[in-house]
Amino acid sequence: MEPLKRWNGRNHYYAAADASFHYHHARDEKPDPQHFKPHYEQGCEIYMFLSGSGSYTVEGSPYELEPYSLLMMNSNELHVLNISEDQPYERIVLLLNESLLPPFLLNGVDFFRTIKFRKLGENNQIPAETVRSSGLLDLFGRLQRLLEPSGPRTAENEFVAKCVIVQILSTFNALAESEHPQASRKSSDKVHAVLEYINANLEEDLSLDLLAETFYITKYHLCHTFKEATGYSVNQYITFKRVRMADGLMLQGYSPTQACFMSGFNTYSNFFKSYRKLTGRSPRNGRNGG
Repeated sequence: MEPLKRWNGRNHYYAAADASFHYHHARDEKPDPQHFKPHYEQGCEIYMFLSGSGSYTVEGSPYELEPYSLLMMNSNELHVLNISEDQPYERIVLLLNESLLPPFLLNGVDFFRTIKFRKLGENNQIPAETVRSSGLLDLFGRLQRLLEPSGPRTAENEFVAKCVIVQILSTFNALAESEHPQASRKSSDKVHAVLEYINANLEEDLSLDLLAETFYITKYHLCHTFKEATGYSVNQYITFKRVRMADGLMLQGYSPTQACFMSGFNTYSNFFKSYRKLTGRSPRNGRNGG
C-alpha cells in the first residue's frame, strides 16, 4: 500500500492547538508562478514535493524537484519556488516552532540541529530515493493519516502527531550524521561570495555601488547575475534579510526603533513599510510575537 495518499479533491490544513506546528497538504491544478514569492518562515519548514515541474532556490542554491523529495529550511534561509504552470502542483508543507520540543527534551538533545546548523543554502534537500529507504515516506504517511480530516482531532491524536514529527527530525539527524543530503548545483562563486558578504554585513552600508566596487564588477552585471542565480534582486534580498534580523532582535526585547537601525535600515519609515509589506503586520506586533 502506498504510505502517502495523494490529493483527494480538497486542500487540508491543520494547526496545532499550541501553534507548535502547522500542516498543509495542497494542490494547484494550474499553478501561477507569480503567486510564489521569496519568503522565510518564523520557524523551520519541511517541504515534500509530490507532483509538478520546477525547482526550489534556497539562498541562491537551486534544487531540482522530484516527487517525494524533501527540502528543509530554517528561519534564516530565504527561499523561492520556481514552478511550471504546465502541470498540476501538489505538496505537503510542515511549519515547525521550537515550542514543539519541550515534552521530548532529553539530556540536551536538539532535534532541530540538522535543520538549524548548516551553512545557508547548503544540504537542504533529501532525494526521493533516500526519503523512501530511510522510512521518511512512511512517517509522512502516518502523519497524514493523523492530521487529515478522516483522523480524530483530539489532544491525544495531536500529541501522537508531534511524536511522529520528532521521529522525522531524528531521521534527518541520523541521515546527516551518516551521509550528506543531496548537494545542490551551487550558484556562481561570485554570487555566493556576495551572499556571504551581505549576511555578514547587514547592519552596514550595502548599496549597489559599494557591492559593485567590493567585488570588482559593474552594477548591471551584479544585478543581472544575482537575479539569474537566486530568483530575487539584490535589494530585495537585503531587505528580506534585514527584516528577518529585526524580527529576531525584537523577539530578544529590543524596541522596533532599536531593531530598525541595528538591522541596517536608514530610516524608520523605510523599515516600517518594508516590515509591514513582507510580514503583513506592524513592527510593534512583531515585537509581541504576533
